[in-house]
Amino acid sequence: MNLPSMSLVQQLEDVLKDARPFRKENEGKLEEVRERMITAGFNAPFKGILQKTMEEAKDMDEAEWTDLKKQISYFKQIANLKKYSLARASVALSAHRLSGHFLEMGYADIVEHTPLDGNHIGILMEAGAEGILAYRTIMDRMDMMADVSRCFQVKVKSGGETHTVQIEDKERIDYKVARMFGMEAVVTEVKPSLKRKPIIGSKGTRISLVAAIVNYISKNVEDGLLGKEQGKLREYNQYMRGKGLRPDVRIDQVEGYEEIKKELAKKGVLESKGGEYRMGKEMAKEIDQRKKERRDKILERSTMLLLSPMFKFYLTTPREQRKKSNLYPGMAVVPSNSQIRVFMFLHEADEGLPATSILRKKMEMEEMGVRVDNRKLAAAILLQESEKSPEWIAEFLGMSTGEVNASKVLLKSMEKEGKGGEFLKRIKKD
Repeated sequence: MNLPSMSLVQQLEDVLKDARPFRKENEGKLEEVRERMITAGFNAPFKGILQKTMEEAKDMDEAEWTDLKKQISYFKQIANLKKYSLARASVALSAHRLSGHFLEMGYADIVEHTPLDGNHIGILMEAGAEGILAYRTIMDRMDMMADVSRCFQVKVKSGGETHTVQIEDKERIDYKVARMFGMEAVVTEVKPSLKRKPIIGSKGTRISLVAAIVNYISKNVEDGLLGKEQGKLREYNQYMRGKGLRPDVRIDQVEGYEEIKKELAKKGVLESKGGEYRMGKEMAKEIDQRKKERRDKILERSTMLLLSPMFKFYLTTPREQRKKSNLYPGMAVVPSNSQIRVFMFLHEADEGLPATSILRKKMEMEEMGVRVDNRKLAAAILLQESEKSPEWIAEFLGMSTGEVNASKVLLKSMEKEGKGGEFLKRIKKD
């Protein structure tokens, strides 16, 4: 059966089959397909998609429709495919936009780690269990430190059932509901509600960005651990890789793989007792330690790679410039007090850098309307609020040590006259 909307799924597949290597022109194609999917109702709640799918099938001849309408499971599969395809299109589009930003930032080596084909699950599977845990932890942290904003909870009656959706504003609610559920849908209730908005508001951007960073970091950590393998552990991990399995896996704790376990028992790696296999205590301990080391390093380095560029961008870029050219699509131009708390995890990774208080200080300066070279202002704040040396600050901001030291006078002048009168006079003279 060929449903009209299913042609959009095929169009998406045609674009994504050539998603690697990164091609800028694919961004426009993905944007067009995604918009057409939304117009076709692919973003409706599952029951809304299911209903629309069945409505499309009504255009078929009566005999075929009579047979197909009994196969509700088939329509559910199509509805699931539509939902998945829209999500994949969104992630792929975000990944292409991010890749452009990475190239501008000089991070070309991360581009091919982005889920350009929309399959972020595959990217995370490559990162292993520790990578997946790091991804989930970082995503949860951003959500936990989200800004809470007002929205509207809308109850909709469609096809004899009632659905509840969130809509950001009241403008054209009937039209928005019709796009989700169809023209016959009726709005039965609208009431104020709350919606969480992380510092990167676009879900597709968050997914693509964090998945790419975790995948990139996990490979670096894996290479580092590989260089530390010795003795029996090295032999064991080489054997595991040869079998297509991940290194540092306690095979005795995994169900199945009986032939592999038998081979390892012959090699003296496993002990067989009563039909059960156990790994020696020393090797088991070493593997568990390496897994913990891998987990901690992936989370810490991924957090640093995610938050450090954002921290530097907010610190050195004026607000008006952030509006015109943001670091990442959907990133808050002016982070709220709630959103800015996510930088506490940068402080956890680098205790000498209280990033949250530093950025709050910077935002206060912006609110005062001070107009000055933001790098000099950033240097002054870092000198006052952090434990970093002038040399570290100079390297971080791309300044000379002399420029960093000279910035000390900026905050002192502002604090002396409240609104920076003396400081502003000096700037005018310069």
